[in-house]
Amino acid sequence: MALVGQAAPWMVGQLGKLAATGQWPPRPSVANTMRGVDFYPWKDFVRALVQGAAMFKRTHGYLPPLTVPKSFNEHIFVRKFFAPLPMPSLADKLAAKDYVRARLGEEFLPAVAWVGEDVGSLAAAKLPAGRYVLKPSHASSWVLFLDLPDDLSVRRDEIERRATRWLASRYGYDWGEWQYSAFRPKLLLEEFIDFNGDRTPDDYKVYCFHGKACLVEINVNRFTRLRSAFYTPDWQQIPVAYRHAPIQCDRPRNLEDIIRVAEAVAEGMDFTRVDLYSDGKSRIRFGEITLAPGDARSRFSDFKFDLWLGSQFGKGPGHNTPWEF
Repeated sequence: MALVGQAAPWMVGQLGKLAATGQWPPRPSVANTMRGVDFYPWKDFVRALVQGAAMFKRTHGYLPPLTVPKSFNEHIFVRKFFAPLPMPSLADKLAAKDYVRARLGEEFLPAVAWVGEDVGSLAAAKLPAGRYVLKPSHASSWVLFLDLPDDLSVRRDEIERRATRWLASRYGYDWGEWQYSAFRPKLLLEEFIDFNGDRTPDDYKVYCFHGKACLVEINVNRFTRLRSAFYTPDWQQIPVAYRHAPIQCDRPRNLEDIIRVAEAVAEGMDFTRVDLYSDGKSRIRFGEITLAPGDARSRFSDFKFDLWLGSQFGKGPGHNTPWEF
């Protein structure tokens, strides 16, 4: 509560600075886009702005500026409320799949075995035996790994409890990730991607500015003991991670294909992070389109990296500044 109390006058002052510099009130969103400031009722907008700022300070130790953002996280914070995001919301995992399907076909999409809004219809679906991932269409990092058909009876109460909570949640609304609540949530069941056997597949997160890859983050063991590393698009490691030493990863043999797929998805957007799974050899599967990575709370081990990545915003296509080793 103390941080919220500190954030409230700061955010009011920041809105005043926007007005003084002619940036407020903002212009209406262009067709097929929406911004947080357009989406929220006014009081909820201010509440989300203040709550998001308090969460930002809890991570970074200071309150975010609205007028002249410099670091990547500062830019992401401002974008949550003022950037025109594509509509229908690509934060919807199902809408994102349709978007990728239209651009790349079915080849890179993990198989979806079931979509619905209640666990009862999932139990009645009579799906083939195997390993699956249950997730809501409207949130980040909410997953449940299932072995069917046994888990539908053995873990029925757990599945119903989680699914009910997921569908009732307005994920992100209170702190500015409104894009997850711009559509009716559903449940989806995907076939487990077995690139690493029983372990979750390696996650390649490609940061794209104006449709061009600028950075590749790789995460391993995401849901057990997450470790990560950052690489340039030509696979030079950047000595930065999240609060821990970066891991060493071999250059994937299909790196060029990973980049190609990510850029095809990101084409036409000023910024997005395209999350892909790969076996590092030949197989690639689409994960999701992330519009506000880390909710502006990705605390990197080197603040200079945060500033460098933030400097990529506002540059035109083909003018990304390379990391200086």
